Amino acid sequence: MDTDRLMKFIGRTAYQVAALDAFVEEQRGVAGAVRARDWPRLEKALERAAAAAEAVSACEADRTESWHDFLAETGLPPDSTVFRASLSLPLEYRSALNDAYRALRLSAMRARIENDTLSGFVGSAASTLRQAMEALFPERKGRIYGKSGRAQHVGSGALILDTAL
Repeated sequence: MDTDRLMKFIGRTAYQVAALDAFVEEQRGVAGAVRARDWPRLEKALERAAAAAEAVSACEADRTESWHDFLAETGLPPDSTVFRASLSLPLEYRSALNDAYRALRLSAMRARIENDTLSGFVGSAASTLRQAMEALFPERKGRIYGKSGRAQHVGSGALILDTAL
């Protein structure tokens, strides 16, 4: 068996794991800037996080392409799982494939947890801020304000709100 495509896939998986880990670090930088309310640092952290997300996306495309190349070489169907593919390999290569896939899943889980944590914190902070504003300025509750900060009269038609914080 020619193992070049298998090793290429495992290498691409390692690159994606590294990209995901870098993304997690950038997300932690975003979270730190949000918690510190350091808006200039947040802007830079968001730019770095966006670049890291692009790198993850590029690595994902490369890994997917190498996976399909590997499946084509082994004659497995394109929708084969890693488990099924590993069963078609000689014993000495199975653990390498399974270890690479496990490392990828763990990195993806860390990224998901970091995103969920940041999202929960920002949502909580936005809710607290909204409640504080309603307590401080109860007369503003239920009103809609334009870009100038003045109250706007709204008819009974449809209305689109930008709720970004």
